Amino acid sequence: MTTFIFDLAAGVTYATAAVLLFTKARMKSVLYFFPTNPVKVLIGAFAALGTIYLLRIILTYGGFQVLSDTVREDIFLRIAFTCLPVHCIAFTSISSGIRRRFLVKTHLLVFAILFALFSLFSIWHSGRVSILLLFSGMSHSLCISLISLGCVLFIIIEKMLSVPGKKSPAPIRSYKYLLVSLWVFSLMAYVCVVMDTFLPARLFFLGCIPIHLLFLDTILMKDTDLLYGGKWVQETQIANSKVWQDLEEANKKINGLYKEIYERIKAYLEKEQCYRYPSICREEVAAAIGTNVTYVTRALNEYAGMNFKQFINSYRVTYAQEYYKQHPDARLTELCNESGFQSLTALNLAFRINLGMTPGEWCRMQTKYENRTGDRAWR
Repeated sequence: MTTFIFDLAAGVTYATAAVLLFTKARMKSVLYFFPTNPVKVLIGAFAALGTIYLLRIILTYGGFQVLSDTVREDIFLRIAFTCLPVHCIAFTSISSGIRRRFLVKTHLLVFAILFALFSLFSIWHSGRVSILLLFSGMSHSLCISLISLGCVLFIIIEKMLSVPGKKSPAPIRSYKYLLVSLWVFSLMAYVCVVMDTFLPARLFFLGCIPIHLLFLDTILMKDTDLLYGGKWVQETQIANSKVWQDLEEANKKINGLYKEIYERIKAYLEKEQCYRYPSICREEVAAAIGTNVTYVTRALNEYAGMNFKQFINSYRVTYAQEYYKQHPDARLTELCNESGFQSLTALNLAFRINLGMTPGEWCRMQTKYENRTGDRAWR
């Protein structure tokens, strides 16, 4: 009866916590407070814990024998998922996204290696393959990998929050004590279960419920910036706020830089007429004006509204027009070669894009215009 009451209380508590966290995340997303990835995992961990405890009640009182066959595996899974919420909170203390991703990838690799080793050993020892063996290997591996992750997180946070020669404030010391205590008790619970002693694990589960509720209360009742990564997004929507002003100042500097680069590109092209060379490329222009390819591309996108090839072709089309005005007898092949196009197809396409007509149509129109102008002048 005691087990039933505990399972029911834990299942309802964790399921309710998951629902409340999810609801809070949706409400804050409306205000541009988007939950970080650790919070999303935290919601999943509470949901998984609630599902496990409620499922235990169904399996126990539904006449199923699964729990009696997987007692140790069940406890290993609960140890792993009980550690996970605290790990999620600890992850928010690590500001470096690169370090967080490295930790996740490393421990996923550790889990995969442990799972493979446990599975191979079990298969070799029993001489057969079964779902129960694979489930046992998975639960062992998940438990060990998450316990080891707790140790690594404590070491990282200890270095981050420690100031040489100074005593840490009381809240930070309490936070460190909590992390190391949970790691020690989770490790002791795992070792005791391996030795077929289950009472320490049950005490561990019981003691973690108020800790989880304390974290939950902090998240729900306070706007914790570490847990919700979108506060900065909200502040950027408030006119005249400090973040707004900083963004405006940064945008002005960046736009001024791109404007300068754009003017330098135009000056270089007009002076050197390098667009007449079919082999002209972004790298050459960037090196000539003292910048890089990325800035050249961005400047052209911002102030010309086109990419490098389109920008060069616009200069080539203009040059071809001027060349034809000075050499009315020039053929299309000559226009193509003189203006830097590699083929007549490229010449036709550029004229269509920039003038809405083929070069032949433009030349005929220009010839008629010149003839009419000449006739007026003669009269």
